Amino acid sequence: MASGHSLLLENAQQVVLVCARGERFLARDALRSLAVLEGASLVVGKDGFIKAIGPADVIQRQFSGETFEEIIDCSGKCILPGLVDAHTHPVWAGERVHEFAMKLGAELGAQAISHLEEVSDEGIVAMATARCSAILLPTTAYMLRLKQPRARKMLDEGVIVALGSDFNPNAYCFSMPMVMHLACVNMRMSMPEALAAATINAAYALGKSHTHGSLEVGKQGDLIIINSSRWEHLIYQFGGHHELIEYVIAKGKLIYKT
Repeated sequence: MASGHSLLLENAQQVVLVCARGERFLARDALRSLAVLEGASLVVGKDGFIKAIGPADVIQRQFSGETFEEIIDCSGKCILPGLVDAHTHPVWAGERVHEFAMKLGAELGAQAISHLEEVSDEGIVAMATARCSAILLPTTAYMLRLKQPRARKMLDEGVIVALGSDFNPNAYCFSMPMVMHLACVNMRMSMPEALAAATINAAYALGKSHTHGSLEVGKQGDLIIINSSRWEHLIYQFGGHHELIEYVIAKGKLIYKT
């Protein structure tokens, strides 16, 4: 019988959902402990969207009569949402005029604001009240020797904090694990805060958190599988991510394998 499913990821040590109740962003106390399942499996349909997540034995029984285009044994590994870069410059030519015009949609009100090295206390409170995402750029502050944005103040005030690489000729880094690592070391963010800022909150900053940024049924099947029994290794390691990240999957399709 033809299957309506393309991918089964089974027996993962950890599946980091990030969100479990359809949250569009995480702030304040919700950042202290992310939603994580132990010993779980995940199914992505042929349409590229997540169809089921749960304990491995439950998923095995539920889909025992199904066939899949791809089955990956994730024993001893962790599954995380695909990382989201909330601020990057993959194309540089002609972007200055475009950015100038955009900085003028920001004066009228914005869902997200970047380059917050000099933000005031009043500005932080205003962002929290307006549910405006603060996109912090740890690699830019590091490479250009700029003042670090006050991430802890923003987090404590309830601002929706997101992370971006600001990939451009002056801050040449397109590694979101490195961005998260620097956010923890230089901005004093916790690892759960950094992961949320590079997944659900970054998706929120881009207006995509209804479909991206967490592993929940109905969301797009974008995810990574790391060769570690603890998800924190993605941030803990300072480099070597090409070996740690074993699989990258977009819309349920395998696009990278070590």
